Amino acid sequence: MKIKFKLDNLFNNDKFLLFFSLFAALVIWLLVVVNVSEATTRVIQGVKVNIDSTIPSQFGLEVFGEKEFTVDVTVKGKKYQISPAALSSEDIVITAQTNNVDSAGKRSLQLKPEIPDGADYTITTISQKSIDVYFDTAKTVQMVIEPLVETDGFPVVEEGFTSGNINLSETSVTVTGPSTEINRIEKVVAKLELEKSLSSNKSADAEIVLLNDKNRSDFKYITMSIDKVVLTIPVLQKKELDTVVGFKNAPDNFIVSPLKYTVSPAKDLFNISVDDYDKTVDYTIGTIDFKTLSPSNHVFTFLAEDVLLAQDSETEEFTVNVDMTGISQEYITYSPDDYDINNPDNKDYKITALNKSVVVVGAEKELESITVDDISVKIDLADIDISQGQTVTIPAVVEVNNTGCWIYGTYFVDVSF
Repeated sequence: MKIKFKLDNLFNNDKFLLFFSLFAALVIWLLVVVNVSEATTRVIQGVKVNIDSTIPSQFGLEVFGEKEFTVDVTVKGKKYQISPAALSSEDIVITAQTNNVDSAGKRSLQLKPEIPDGADYTITTISQKSIDVYFDTAKTVQMVIEPLVETDGFPVVEEGFTSGNINLSETSVTVTGPSTEINRIEKVVAKLELEKSLSSNKSADAEIVLLNDKNRSDFKYITMSIDKVVLTIPVLQKKELDTVVGFKNAPDNFIVSPLKYTVSPAKDLFNISVDDYDKTVDYTIGTIDFKTLSPSNHVFTFLAEDVLLAQDSETEEFTVNVDMTGISQEYITYSPDDYDINNPDNKDYKITALNKSVVVVGAEKELESITVDDISVKIDLADIDISQGQTVTIPAVVEVNNTGCWIYGTYFVDVSF
């Protein structure tokens, strides 16, 4: 049995008629809202400003300081078109115009709002019409740091003490920023403020400060690779000490039994670290290289200005006389055919003879057995830079195979190609 569906029956149904009436009313209301309702306004906060870098970059300019700007934008349109669900701050474009930015300095950039194609709303106002932006070329320099110790009028060290050379954990800093500001930097200091005079060594963090020619720090948009260093102030105390010298390149026999010598003056007043005061009994005023020591050259002079003498010392120089009793010297001619040559590139170099005879110095008994076979001459051509037709002079390493003798002087050969 078939049931016939009749539309008339639906409209005779009270429940259907109520549902249909509500649905029709909703459709009519939506049509009115979409097509007939009046436009409304809405304020969208935090819209990002885009700074157009096209023109400034052609002059090597970039933005320093504040780079992120936002504005509040008032839009007008139909409610459904500008609702938070339909329109957000990311959908609106505000551009800072830089067409006239062709040199360094602060510029007031006009803001231009843009509406995407097809958008059915308008921008009526923005919270500000311009922004101030600083442009300049970028510059990076490395600068030496100078120590600066400040006190409130009192001396750095207490009476009876002296301050030594101040040390810094870092001696330079890399400074980056706009060229105009970088060029104003006169010096860089590591500043440490003392609360009282010192009687012991002091180490502390010191702030790095940039100063202009008026000793003021008023720089903008600058960054530094470090902002602090450790500043150390050695505190010294006066003490009378024996004067001594050191030796280097000594043969084995003379390391075990050093040569005797005298220093004039034999004692003097020196400034030494307070940490080493009690355990220090002598002061090394210089070092003597055995390559410079021979029976004909055994008196050496060291300037007092190169050591930490106390202020009330009247010494201007120290004289050292090395006792060469029982020491003699021999002259040996060495053939170029016997040179030990390092020539990794196997180039056809021409090497001349040594610039002088080899002088061997040592105890008289040791020299009696020295022959040319005990001498070696080494020539290193590994890093030589020479072109065809050129001649260069390079050092030769001359050694003696005897623990009681040494080679006096320095030696050279000419190398041509």
